[in-house]
Amino acid sequence: MKIRTTVVCLPVRNLDNTLAFYKKALSFSDAHVDEGIIALELPNLSLFLMEKSAFETYTIKAGRDAQFPDNNAGVVISCAMEIKEEIDTILENVPKYGGTAPAKAAIDETSGGYTGYFTDPDGHLWELVYPRQ
Repeated sequence: MKIRTTVVCLPVRNLDNTLAFYKKALSFSDAHVDEGIIALELPNLSLFLMEKSAFETYTIKAGRDAQFPDNNAGVVISCAMEIKEEIDTILENVPKYGGTAPAKAAIDETSGGYTGYFTDPDGHLWELVYPRQ
């Protein structure tokens, strides 16, 4: 299989709130809404945050409805960070803009990396890791 690019699509409840969160809490300054989609360009991945009805135009073809994680996690968006201190800054900012950060970042005993977790306003789970050096 030869893949040119990878796109992950996630449903959101309120595009304006989600856009504000990603711009302010995570500093995606170039994020914007275009036809019901917020596209975030990450290294080797495009993340499309889609209004629920736009998301369901795709899932309905497969006989599925959109679901939000709420207290569950079907997906973890994990990012290896270049700057350790940036993890702490993000975890401090997340609650100010509608997300949650359940705990401070810490050294993961298994991997040895400095790791922190947060959820966006729709409950999508992110993991930020500064790898063991």
